[in-house]
Amino acid sequence: MSTEKARRSPSALIRYLSERWPGAFDAKAPKPLKIGIRDDIRAVDDDLSDEELSRALRVYARTGTYLATLRAGVKRVDLDGNHSGEVSEAEAATAQAWLRARLAKEEATQLPELKAEPEPSLKPALNRTPSRPAKLPAERLAGIVVEIKRRRVTKRKP
Repeated sequence: MSTEKARRSPSALIRYLSERWPGAFDAKAPKPLKIGIRDDIRAVDDDLSDEELSRALRVYARTGTYLATLRAGVKRVDLDGNHSGEVSEAEAATAQAWLRARLAKEEATQLPELKAEPEPSLKPALNRTPSRPAKLPAERLAGIVVEIKRRRVTKRKP
C-alpha cells in the first residue's frame, strides 16, 4: 500500500473550504473572491497541500455560477465574508468570454438536428419472398450493420 495521502476530489476540497470559511465559499451562491485569497488561505491553513488548494480554487472559480457572478462593480469578499475590492470591467469581460466559449463548445458537441427529409424506406419489393431479402444499392446500405447468428446443426446417433 502507498504511504501517500489519498487524493481528495475537487468537490471534497470545495466542501472543506466552504465548511472552514462559509462567508467566502458557497457552491450554490458563490461570491467573487478577493484577489490573492490563495495567500490568505495558505497563511492560516496547513491542512491542504499547495496542489490541492490550487486545484480547489481553480475548480471553484471556473464554475458557471461563479463566472456569472463576476459583473463589473460587484464587491469581492475575503475569507471572513468582508468586502475586499470590486470586480473590474476587464475581469467581468473575461468571465463573460469564458461563459460564451463554454456555451459555444456545448452547442458544438450536441447532436446535430434531425434532417427535414425522411430517410428512404428499406422495404423489399412486393414481388420478392419474405425469406429472401432484397438487394439494395451500396449507397443505401451505408451505415447499416448486419449481424448474422449461425445455427449449429448436430447429428444425433440413432
